[in-house]
Amino acid sequence: MARAEAQLTDAIGAYQRGNRGEVLRICRAILVRTPDDPGALYVMGVAQADAGELYEALRALERAVALSPDRASFHITLGNLYLRLERNAAAAGSFRKALVIAPQSAPAHANLATTLKRQGLLEDAVVEFRTALRLLRGSQNSGGTVIDPSQQETFEFASRAKLAHDIEQYEYLLDRGALPPTFKSEIDRHREVLAELEDADSNGDTAKRQALTSDQQARLAGSFNRLNYLPPESEWSDVALDPALACTELQADYAALKPPVVVIDNFLTDAALTALRSFCLEATIWFDCKEHGGYLGAYLNEGFDNQVLFALARDLKERLPNIFEAHRLAQMWAFKYGAEGSGTRLHADKAAVNLNFWITPDEACADDNGGGLRLYDIAAPPEWHFENYNHQETALRAEIVRQGGTAKDIPYKCNRAVIFDSSLIHETIPYRFNEGYENRRINVTMLFGERSEIEG
Repeated sequence: MARAEAQLTDAIGAYQRGNRGEVLRICRAILVRTPDDPGALYVMGVAQADAGELYEALRALERAVALSPDRASFHITLGNLYLRLERNAAAAGSFRKALVIAPQSAPAHANLATTLKRQGLLEDAVVEFRTALRLLRGSQNSGGTVIDPSQQETFEFASRAKLAHDIEQYEYLLDRGALPPTFKSEIDRHREVLAELEDADSNGDTAKRQALTSDQQARLAGSFNRLNYLPPESEWSDVALDPALACTELQADYAALKPPVVVIDNFLTDAALTALRSFCLEATIWFDCKEHGGYLGAYLNEGFDNQVLFALARDLKERLPNIFEAHRLAQMWAFKYGAEGSGTRLHADKAAVNLNFWITPDEACADDNGGGLRLYDIAAPPEWHFENYNHQETALRAEIVRQGGTAKDIPYKCNRAVIFDSSLIHETIPYRFNEGYENRRINVTMLFGERSEIEG
């Protein structure tokens, strides 16, 4: 037994060094002597999965789970493999078993949420995403503490753009009584660290991630990248889509245009627009700061799940069925920008339909012709992967040139929506907005379906 344990330790060390061959050699040697060693089966299965030997990994991991059913980590790893094999029901079962053993496992809640989303159970997924969010990013102020900070790196780096945004947001919330007066000390500590980062890299890009010292991490630990405030929310019982929209004409235009692109003004009802904008200003869910441009992202899996958006998705399926009925809501996010910049780089999205709309008041925009969306009449090649779509700007521009593509600029306007084929190459038009937290440009994106659904 001692020999097997020592060998298993060696196998884990080899895995951490990236020596998959050595991992497999050691594990097989253990299993020759002890065929039912769950630890060796588990480590071997993990290494096989990493090497793309999915069905070999499946046999090893299923056997490990059968031999040691009380290990939450075993169920989670097996569930992740089921996800890779697109066995969603089996994956959900594995994650639920893990949660019986470890109810406060953030990875189990998050992975179950991902599975439910794949199954089209988006609102059920949100419950699990929120639980994982509180476990990973909870703060004393939001009613919890971080139990499993598996994303530790997100607490070890900061950009000046991110800290500046958070200071503005905390002051906004403090002024409205959403945060306790004692939170001012957290704001002061953010200001201290921001000044220190400016001194350390005064000429650098404000969006560049800078490593925080252990002392800086300690000072920010109570609030940085935490769920400090999430506004109370109830079911949205009203419509979100403006009842006055000429839906028959919009659907006809979308079907006739090649490529399909429609622009809609006065998109949301006034009540829905107000509620969604308040949520975006108040919720401290802007954890992602892009090193390109310094704008911040909030995503479905980390709290961007306002009920107005689910009501909107239902309205779209009911009132624009020719566009949306065949496609489930697959993903959504929002970006929040500073006063001036270029916004998102050239990219495309692997979905069937893209809905993009803006929610910052028009008077905040300092450029009547800018700040909106630039759409090209060229789709990214269907065989490309996510990384190609989102991180290969040079290749995308070359594709535009190769196909002789032209651009259409859609200027910024509050409550203006653009519905288009999600695979079309697009980017943000450079923007200029007034200074001040409430003037920050906010756009919302909702993706529906998969690209394959419109390619026949």
